[in-house]
Amino acid sequence: MRVTDILAGDRTNTEIIDLLKSDTLLEENVEKAVASLSEPDSEVRESLGMALFHSVSILESELCAQVTGMLLELPIPTITQLLNNEEALNEAVIKARGEYLKYIQNEGHTDVPLASPITLSKEKEELGEVIYEKIVSKYPQEAAKLTGMLLQMDYKDLLRVIAEPELLKKKAELAFSVLRAEGEQHH
Repeated sequence: MRVTDILAGDRTNTEIIDLLKSDTLLEENVEKAVASLSEPDSEVRESLGMALFHSVSILESELCAQVTGMLLELPIPTITQLLNNEEALNEAVIKARGEYLKYIQNEGHTDVPLASPITLSKEKEELGEVIYEKIVSKYPQEAAKLTGMLLQMDYKDLLRVIAEPELLKKKAELAFSVLRAEGEQHH
């Protein structure tokens, strides 16, 4: 259904008839439509990420950001299933946590010095304080949780959010709507 919507979207009747006459043209356009569906909109992935972060933070507070980041590598339908099935999410969190810890332990055996997680988290912590200060007046009760959700973003994106007040406002509103939706699900 969505593929048909994409195919018919902005085309005139003549263009649609041309599509139907040429198997090659139709095939190419169907492939493009399917590809556009499977390449998730970054907004979708971002709001899923925030919902996932919220759910993961309940199960795994210590490595929440790392585990969420790992789970966000999964395909979108899988992430959606995890959000709707607490047991499956719990198993995925345990597995991701184990993989992360194994990765960290193996990291120590390399000759190339990598940025230690401590310095990175210290830098993110400082950014978190800045973000918190900027959003606490608008979201006094939720500021800490919203900051935690926003801190799952990449470091460079966090810098951009701090530098652009309008972007920060948009991201905080998105995080807040996810938090509110989560709250309504649990009541």
